[in-house]
Amino acid sequence: MKNTLFAALLLITGLTSFAQRPKIKSGIFYRSYQKEQPVTIEQVEKVSVSPCTSRHPGLKNGDNPGIVTVLDLGTSANVLGYSHGTRTMLWADDDLNVVANIHRMGPGAGLSGYLGMDLGLDMGKTQADWSTQIQVYASNLLAIPVNFDAAWYPSAGIYNPPGNTTLSNAFLAYFAPNYANLDFSGLGGYSYGTANLVDHADTTKHLRWYNAAPHTYIPDGFTISRTGIAHMVDREMNNESGTPVYQDKVIYGRGVWNAATSDFTYTFTTLAFPCKGDAPASDCKIAASPDGNTVWISVLSNPEGATPLTDSTYFPVLRKSTDGGLTWSDPIAVQLDGPNGLAVIKNTYSDYFIYHFFAPPVPSRDEIPYTTAFDHSITVDKWGSVHMGIAIGYAAGGYTFTGGIDSLNNVFDVCSCRGGASFGCVFLGSLKTFRGTWANNTCDNRVYASRNATGDKLFFTWNDTHIDGELNNQNPDVFARGFDRIAGKLTFDYSCYGPSNVTFLCPVTQEAYWQCTSPVVFTNNDKYTIPICTQWFSDATADTRFKYIPDFSFLESDFTYLLYFNNPCPVYPGFEQPNEILNPVEISPNPARENIKLTISLDQDAVVAIEITNLFGQRVLFLDKGKLPPGLQEFSIDVSNFSPGIYFLTASLNEQKYTRKIIVE
Repeated sequence: MKNTLFAALLLITGLTSFAQRPKIKSGIFYRSYQKEQPVTIEQVEKVSVSPCTSRHPGLKNGDNPGIVTVLDLGTSANVLGYSHGTRTMLWADDDLNVVANIHRMGPGAGLSGYLGMDLGLDMGKTQADWSTQIQVYASNLLAIPVNFDAAWYPSAGIYNPPGNTTLSNAFLAYFAPNYANLDFSGLGGYSYGTANLVDHADTTKHLRWYNAAPHTYIPDGFTISRTGIAHMVDREMNNESGTPVYQDKVIYGRGVWNAATSDFTYTFTTLAFPCKGDAPASDCKIAASPDGNTVWISVLSNPEGATPLTDSTYFPVLRKSTDGGLTWSDPIAVQLDGPNGLAVIKNTYSDYFIYHFFAPPVPSRDEIPYTTAFDHSITVDKWGSVHMGIAIGYAAGGYTFTGGIDSLNNVFDVCSCRGGASFGCVFLGSLKTFRGTWANNTCDNRVYASRNATGDKLFFTWNDTHIDGELNNQNPDVFARGFDRIAGKLTFDYSCYGPSNVTFLCPVTQEAYWQCTSPVVFTNNDKYTIPICTQWFSDATADTRFKYIPDFSFLESDFTYLLYFNNPCPVYPGFEQPNEILNPVEISPNPARENIKLTISLDQDAVVAIEITNLFGQRVLFLDKGKLPPGLQEFSIDVSNFSPGIYFLTASLNEQKYTRKIIVE
C-alpha cells in the first residue's frame, strides 16, 4: 500500500512540477563546490604553515603493516607535483615489465622547472627495483621569478616499439606546459621530448612558444599508442587578460615516432568544442584503442544545442577518429538527465533517497538535473569503445558540483559501443566526499580509467574519504573496481560494498593524496596488477614524496558481479558484448518492503543455493534448494523482518555465482 501511495505521489508531483528545479530540503548540510581557480605563477619557496594532520579513527600512520606495500619514489618541490587536470604521470609497459613515474623535481634551488623520472624494473615490486629522481628535462632559460622553459604539470608515457623486449630500445615521452609568457599569462608554451630508459643522458628537448593563437594552456590529455603515435590535447585558453577565457577549441598535437632521431615529431591543430556563452570547458582527455586506430577525445563542456535540464552544467562531449587521429568526427554530446538521459544515472537514487533528500514537490527521476565533476579519465577498449570514468551528481546549476551528502555523487563508467550513436553507463560506486583542500591547493576524486593491454578488462580508481562525519575529501583512500568487458562482470568487495579499498590499513591509509593510476595494467595469466602512485606530504607547501603501490591486484575470480539489462546497476541497452551472456537471476520488486520474487533460469540441471548478506558481509539468510531441473525456477523470499538498507543476494548455480543488490525499505 505504501509503495502505491508513494508512486502516486511521485506521479502527481511529476505532473505539476516539471518546470521547477528540484531543491534540497532545508536542514540538510551540503556544500556547493566551484571549479578550481585559474593557474597563476606559483612561488616555490617553502612557507611556514601548520602541517596537515592525519585523522585516523583509532589508529596512527605506520602502526599497521597494511594490506598493500608502499614504496618511496622521488620528490617534488611541493604538493603540485600531481596537480591540475593532467593525469598521465604513471605509465606501465606490460611487455617490458617496467613502470615510470614522471614529476616535477625538487627539493633544491631552481629544480621546480626540471622534470624527473622514477623507473621501476620487474613491475617495480620492491624498493631495490626502483631508480628515482632521474633527470629527463632541465630548465635553463633564466627569468624571474621562474625560468621561461620551466616545465610544470607534466604528462608522460613509455613508447615501446611493437615486438621489442629490450629496455634500451624503449623511451619515455614527456609533454608539459612551460612559462614562456611571463609578461602576461605565466603559462604560454610547450616543452616536450624523450628520454631513453637505459641511457639516461640520451634525451631530447623541444620548446614551442606561444606568439599567436591558438593560446596554449595546460595539456590535460596525453597518450601513446603502440603504432608509434603520441596524442596530446589542451583546452585553448586566452590568458592575456590574466583570467583564462576558453576559446571553444582544443589544441590537438599528433606526434609521429621517428626511429632515426628516437623522438616524436608533432603537428598541432585545433578542433572545435564549442561551449555556451563565455562558459569554460572544464577538462579534456584523449585515449586510443589497443591497436591505435580508434582515438577518442572527451571534453567536459556544455555545447550549444544540447538539452541538459539545468543550464550551466557539465557533461561529456566527444570527437572520434578511426584513422589514428588524422580525421575527426563532429562533436557528440552525451545527455545525462531528462527523459532522454542515461537510465542507470537516473535510477541510481532510490525512491527513499529522493523522498528524503528533495524538498516538496518531490521530483520525478526525469526532473532531477545531473552534472559531471570537473575532471575525468577515459580509456578505449579492444573494440574501439570509449569508457569515461566520471563522478556524476545532482546539479544545482551555475557550473558547480554539490557534495557533502553520502551517495549524492557516484562514480560511473559512461561509455558507448556504437561509435557514439548511443551511450549508457555502468554504476561503479558511491562517493561520500568530493574535494579536499590543503593550504591553497584543492584536489577532487581523481577518477581514473585504465585497461589491460588487450583491452578486454577495464579498471577504475578514485580517491574518497570514508570517515563518519567528514564532509570533505581531506583524508582519502584509493578505491578500485574492475570491469570484465566480455563477461559483463564487475569486481565485488563485500567489505567496501562494491569497490575495493586499496589503501586500507597500509602506511598511507587515509593519506593517499592525489592518486595516479597507469592507463595500462600488468597482466600475468589471470592476475591483473594495477600500478598506483600517490603523493604524501605533511606540509602542502613543502616537499612531496611519491608513494608507489606495487601489489594491488584483481584475480579472474574477483569478477563476480554480473551485469544484465534489468539489474539495478545494468549494462545499458544496446551493449555489444562480444559473447552474449544473459544473466539467469532476476529479482523483483527492488526496492522491496515485504517479499521479493527470485527468478532463476536454468539451461541445465544445477545445484542451487541462495545466500543474502548485509553490507558487512554477515549472512542473514541461507536457502539450500538442492538439485533443480532446467527451466524457470521461482522463489518468494520474505524480507519484511529485514532492517531497511542494502543487502546482497548471491545465487550459486553449480560452480557459478551471481550476486544482486537488494534494497529493503
